[in-house]
Amino acid sequence: MIFNHLDTSFRDRLSGLYSEEYFVQVFYREWHRMLRERDALSVVIIHPHLNTNREDDKLAFKLVSESVKRSTKRSTDLVCRFHTNEIAIGLFNLDEGGTEKVLSRIFEDIEESLENFTYPIDLSIGALNVLPSNGADLEDVFERTEKLADAAELEGKNAYKLEYLKLH
Repeated sequence: MIFNHLDTSFRDRLSGLYSEEYFVQVFYREWHRMLRERDALSVVIIHPHLNTNREDDKLAFKLVSESVKRSTKRSTDLVCRFHTNEIAIGLFNLDEGGTEKVLSRIFEDIEESLENFTYPIDLSIGALNVLPSNGADLEDVFERTEKLADAAELEGKNAYKLEYLKLH
């Protein structure tokens, strides 16, 4: 079927989330929309502490991915498999308070989905709420978000770090 083939071109096979390539294209377009509208967006990066080369961890990653997808309720929310074993989310037209609500929902949904899993899954989340500007470097925005996820990991199990960044 042609529709199944088209579906796989922008979906990751393991997680069922959008591919990183598709995410980048849509995120770039939405970034410019937020710039025109002078509205904020959030970048979220989730580090599930899993090795997706192991079969058990592949299943856990799929369950985490499904939970994250369920946690993002709006049609404009963009979720993808990022790098090998991370999940990236673009939340558009959202402030810090809204971002915190989404992060809480993610933790609740993941905990519920994995309560009967054979071993505990820990994760860390970095989130950066941004008001875009013309001079902004998107690469820097994602690097800052990665660093926030790394900092959250140092705080212990299932932690997150959220910051606000106004670019000039």
